[in-house]
Amino acid sequence: MSKGLLLVTMEPPAALEEEFNDWYDSEHLPQRHRLPGFESASRWVCVSGWPRWLAIYDLSSTAALDTPEYTAVSGDNSTPWSKRVLPRTIGRRRIVAEQIHPGDDLACSPNEIARLCVAHFPGAREDAVDELLRASTALDGLKQLRVYRDMAGDLWSLAAFTRPVSAALVDEVLGGTADGAKLINLYAPYWRT
Repeated sequence: MSKGLLLVTMEPPAALEEEFNDWYDSEHLPQRHRLPGFESASRWVCVSGWPRWLAIYDLSSTAALDTPEYTAVSGDNSTPWSKRVLPRTIGRRRIVAEQIHPGDDLACSPNEIARLCVAHFPGAREDAVDELLRASTALDGLKQLRVYRDMAGDLWSLAAFTRPVSAALVDEVLGGTADGAKLINLYAPYWRT
């Protein structure tokens, strides 16, 4: 079975941001990270694009989202705090995908990464992965490129950089590949101060 990915974006209203971060940091992310099949959990803040917040969970496989333990804390079984915060967010997107490159590699630690580029390639051809890999060699500072296929058949890439990069540069390199990226957001690791 291929490694899986759960990628979630959202943004709370400004008046809820502090509580949103309290909820995510003290309840939601730790709860998810302890579930069977969840191999890593990290939060990211958008520096170019929208929405503001990104969470990434590496999964042993997408089957981790079908376990009784996951079901016990999701949807109607969510905590009261989750039920209060989540409906007030906007830009909410939940992507479940299987890793198709590079095998079973997990994400680099956010401690090693200055920027993370998330790109979405809807309806990408089968040969698009090779094209994306060739193009990525032109990205200076690229530490890791992981490519996924979601349940709808679209490609997603996560490009991890050891230094800040511009959205324009990433768009120039990746935007013309794999039938063109329809979304390119840049994120920085989130550290609560």
